[in-house]
Amino acid sequence: MEAAATSASGPKAPSYQRYRVMWPLVPAMAMVMIDFTIVSISVTTIQKDLSLSATGAQWTVTAYALATAAVIALGGRLGDIIGHKRIVAIGVVVFAVASLLCGLTPDTGSVAEPWLIVFRTAQGVGGALLIPSTTVLVLNSFPPDERGKGLSLFFIVAGLFTAIGPIAGSYLTEYWTWRAIFWINVPVAIFALAEMRLVSLADVRQPGRIDWRGAFLLVVGLGLTVLGIQESTAWGWGSPATIGSIAVGLVVLVVFCVVEARTDGPIIDVGAMVRNRPFFVDTVVIFLFFSVWIAIFFFGSMYFQIAVGQPPSRAGFSILTVFYPFFATSRIGGVMLDRVGAKVPTVVGLLVTAVGMGIWAYELPDLSHSDTLVGMLVTGAGLGLVMSPVNTDALNRFGLRQRGEASGVVQTARNFGSAVGVAVLGTIVLTVQQDRIEDLLHKFGLPTGRADDIAEKILQSGSRVADQAGQAAGPIGEAVGHTFQQGFADACQSAFAAGGAIMFVAFLVVALAFMQPGRETATE
Repeated sequence: MEAAATSASGPKAPSYQRYRVMWPLVPAMAMVMIDFTIVSISVTTIQKDLSLSATGAQWTVTAYALATAAVIALGGRLGDIIGHKRIVAIGVVVFAVASLLCGLTPDTGSVAEPWLIVFRTAQGVGGALLIPSTTVLVLNSFPPDERGKGLSLFFIVAGLFTAIGPIAGSYLTEYWTWRAIFWINVPVAIFALAEMRLVSLADVRQPGRIDWRGAFLLVVGLGLTVLGIQESTAWGWGSPATIGSIAVGLVVLVVFCVVEARTDGPIIDVGAMVRNRPFFVDTVVIFLFFSVWIAIFFFGSMYFQIAVGQPPSRAGFSILTVFYPFFATSRIGGVMLDRVGAKVPTVVGLLVTAVGMGIWAYELPDLSHSDTLVGMLVTGAGLGLVMSPVNTDALNRFGLRQRGEASGVVQTARNFGSAVGVAVLGTIVLTVQQDRIEDLLHKFGLPTGRADDIAEKILQSGSRVADQAGQAAGPIGEAVGHTFQQGFADACQSAFAAGGAIMFVAFLVVALAFMQPGRETATE
């Protein structure tokens, strides 16, 4: 396995394109990132229009994230073998066609549910193919001493589109049709493909056979593990489905590691990735960082809708407050990476994020956007310092020929961390909120078993039932509505405090202790 740089006899150094490559690659990445969140805000409308079951509606969201997480490492390796530019183009086409077919879902209930789930899965596969190679092509288009600055801009855009997904989804669904949230990807894909023909992208291929056995084991292992973690809040952590899915997935991943160690041209050279200590440490930091990143926007937007009472479109704008400092500090983090290396901005950023989330958690019970500004702004500043340096440093640890493989591993850590974070923090949210509702019902004289059943039904049905209860006559109805609102704020407080603790562990135990100081000076 190649280490941080290629030798003098290796591939010719690329002709650096710098910011010109953003024209085709930013739209490609943007449409993939926005689809992680845009469907969530419209799923209720989709379910009603197509008469989907509750399970079908849930899988409309789950299928996309699951397929992306399972296939993304394979996508990175395929980019190394057949070329990153080509695999991005394939991914864009797959994603665009799947998006078009999602928007053309038949109205017939018996056909609509499997149709939508299948093509949401296809969307995830398309996204998994292009995400690692898009990142590699951007990285290769900047000289080593400018990569922090270049990737910081790229990650600003990607992060922004992740956050504005709920806003775009709410407006398209309200003023046009929910089908538009899928159709909008088609012109974006056409634009990206057209621009790709006009720009020279620095690409290095490493022709070789594809290890299909390893690919199968990797996809199955990651798929089952992420499935169990992702569905844990619905199935319960103690259910046979959750335990079985995670256990079997982990066993398959262990088998994958053993098989790959004995395979020539493995899909991922696991040993080399682990032996490269700086890359391994960066990957652990990325896993912990993204376990909080997605959860912030997911639960933050829900907080503004459920606890504060904002409509979805306004809640989307409220959570964007996090991005105001993120824009500035992401650029600062990129410049610091180019000058002093990744450790300083990463360590400082993780600590600032931990402090910010602690402040944010303290502010949440006030049920006000204005009262949470300090915590949101400090958190956003910390997130921006970390994002570009740690991702760029990880990919800098391998040369051109193995960068797609490394990018696939990094992106897997990001997606895996996101699934774990949403599941763990989601469990905290559900547990605390259920306790609040049960305590209230006990005060009104309901026995424990009956209170538990009612609380569980309210949580499964969401804020709609709480709103109806709040409008109902009598003190218990008003109390349930108020408790659901305040209870969700208390639940988010506990979850955000836990997220701050995760960031502090990442700062103290991982980054501060094990990250390698100084710049990565390897050449291509």
